[in-house]
Amino acid sequence: MSLRKTILLSLLVAAGTTAFAQTSNLRKAKTSLQKFEELKSTGTAELGKGMLNEAKEAIEKAVVHEKTKDNAEAWTIHALVNANVASLENSAEAATTAKEAIEKAKALDTDGKNAENLTIAGQLLGQFNFNQGVAAWEKQDFKSAYGAFEQALTFLPGDTTLIYYSGLAALQSSDYKSAIEKYKLLLPVKEFSSHKSVVVDLPKLYLSDKDTTSALEYAAKAAQEFPDDNDAVMQNIELNLIVGNETKIISDIEGQIAKDASNKSLHYYLGIAHSAANNTEKAVEAYKKAVALDPNFSDANRNAAAIIINSVRDELNELNADRTVSNADYNKKLEELKAKIKDALPYLEKVVELNPQDADALRSLKGYYDFQQDEAKSVEIQAKIDALQQ
Repeated sequence: MSLRKTILLSLLVAAGTTAFAQTSNLRKAKTSLQKFEELKSTGTAELGKGMLNEAKEAIEKAVVHEKTKDNAEAWTIHALVNANVASLENSAEAATTAKEAIEKAKALDTDGKNAENLTIAGQLLGQFNFNQGVAAWEKQDFKSAYGAFEQALTFLPGDTTLIYYSGLAALQSSDYKSAIEKYKLLLPVKEFSSHKSVVVDLPKLYLSDKDTTSALEYAAKAAQEFPDDNDAVMQNIELNLIVGNETKIISDIEGQIAKDASNKSLHYYLGIAHSAANNTEKAVEAYKKAVALDPNFSDANRNAAAIIINSVRDELNELNADRTVSNADYNKKLEELKAKIKDALPYLEKVVELNPQDADALRSLKGYYDFQQDEAKSVEIQAKIDALQQ
């Protein structure tokens, strides 16, 4: 996944006049920093590196000088300089220094005169940590990426892009609880560009965290919020099938089919739900409708064949267990079952056609011919099975 490498850009706010005299080092630092900012604003920050270094050297002297060591503006400039150094030189040390300078400046800035510049310093550190997160992500070090995005959020609280990337990084490192926390923060932000993905994926996070109750709750909410979104609706169906809510979900699926009768997947899921509820005939009917909509729908063909074969198998087992049946009646019933199972053949053949290397499908087809006592076809299919094993 490619992550954006910028969130926002800010320019140094010109400081207003102060009521007290400044030392030469503070003045020098401000002047050099301003010149650096002018070059940075034109996209040539590297050309201003010397000026930034001059500002750094001067402000380091200012923040220890007796006259300016408790000066809020001096510490603000110290923060801005080191935040820029961190960004320009990818320096974690400078970022730490900038963070400490921001904390010191805020404590001293009782009248809030430096608040805007401190905000800019924080934005720069947010950008620095965001880029650190991107770099870690690209190395697939998702745990470090999460830590960097979290650090960026301390400077850019509420930034939806950062919250989302933090959630994604947590997910990639299997920290599902943290991922859930981030995704839930984004649920109310409907204007967020990835809002639908957040809503639809949240139930999956709960399922990964083994919280099935919450997964069902948020899957239902996703389907309700996006009733025309196939992924949201299908997810709600799947989760309910997983936990055994077949009867409830059948009604939901039928409601979706009423809106979108040409959706092959809906008919397929209806077949699964009916099958799970032991509604064999309705399951077959649903699978057949899915296949009618898409003859190459492999899973629908497979399930249609399977449910027909399993139904015949169950009847055969009952017949074999009935010791009271006469030979004549047994043979008659067996022929009826052979006729009934023929409905499965076109679906079996289609599965093999679509998946010629599928040994399980071939074995099912061979089993069909064995039951029909078609020795020639059985030998033919066995040869194909043997060929796959060579």
